Amino acid sequence: MPSQRELPLSIPELSPEAPFIPVRMVNEYVYCPRLAYLEWVQGEFAHNADTIEGAIKHRRVDKGEGALPEQPKDDEAIHARSVSLSSARLGIVAKIDLVEGEGTRVTPVDYKRGKRPHVAAGAYDPERVQVCAQGLLLREHGYECEAGVLYFAGSKERVPVAFDEALVELTLSSVQALRGLALAGHIPEPLADSPKCPRCSLAGICMPDEVRFLNEPVVEPRPLFPSAQDALPLYVQTPRGFVRKDGERLVIEVEKEKVAEARLLEVSQVALFGHTMISAATLHECFRRGIPVTWHTYGGWFVGHTVGTGHHNVEMPRPH
Repeated sequence: MPSQRELPLSIPELSPEAPFIPVRMVNEYVYCPRLAYLEWVQGEFAHNADTIEGAIKHRRVDKGEGALPEQPKDDEAIHARSVSLSSARLGIVAKIDLVEGEGTRVTPVDYKRGKRPHVAAGAYDPERVQVCAQGLLLREHGYECEAGVLYFAGSKERVPVAFDEALVELTLSSVQALRGLALAGHIPEPLADSPKCPRCSLAGICMPDEVRFLNEPVVEPRPLFPSAQDALPLYVQTPRGFVRKDGERLVIEVEKEKVAEARLLEVSQVALFGHTMISAATLHECFRRGIPVTWHTYGGWFVGHTVGTGHHNVEMPRPH
């Protein structure tokens, strides 16, 4: 029996209350639905070496004006960085690293930190879907956009991505699938023995092998993290000390004179003794990074501790 051809479904109308999906989350969904749910629905995020390096690579890109001409001339050259676009019809929003072109013909360029993968499509589906979604947004705003470019900073290579029918369909279906996943409110199962997990920054929150072990006791969890802990406690015992945040560092001052500093990445907790003070901005940063702050008397007696809310990876019971 001949197979029936599947026709693409029309995009359902988005309700006014529904939030736009960041295009980066569509990338995450294609990469791992559980990761997308943790980040977009539950608000989880954790840095690792890869995410920090990626943020550093984007610093130059993110310095752009972020504006496209409203009515470009036919021969007008376009080279705009950090362009923010959204579409109520598609229900997505994006900050495009670079838009280049001439007149109404433009190409989105998405920067990636690593090296170009040697695969038939030129890049993996998550990255191709992300740049395709950016192209669809440009079309929604009246531009002609038939292809995008992935720039891999690690190998300094540009990889063209054609927005063919198959890729557009994959992109739109991924957007709808992620929205449906969020509305359902059930976290997806973790990937099974996937090589993606060990380098994922949320592995310690997702706990893929541990979750699978509870359901399938024959599975032995993999050691995803090294046992060594690089971060160390920061003890501040100086009388009249004051701890403040300066970029990625904690600065310790006495009577407004700097006496010491420590990198936030190397701090596991902050222990304050006596009347040592800490700024509100520093407390907020410690909360965000999961760094507890403990309070002690001058003699070292423990008084109390201050911690943030932690992550939100808790499936709350739902009323029936």
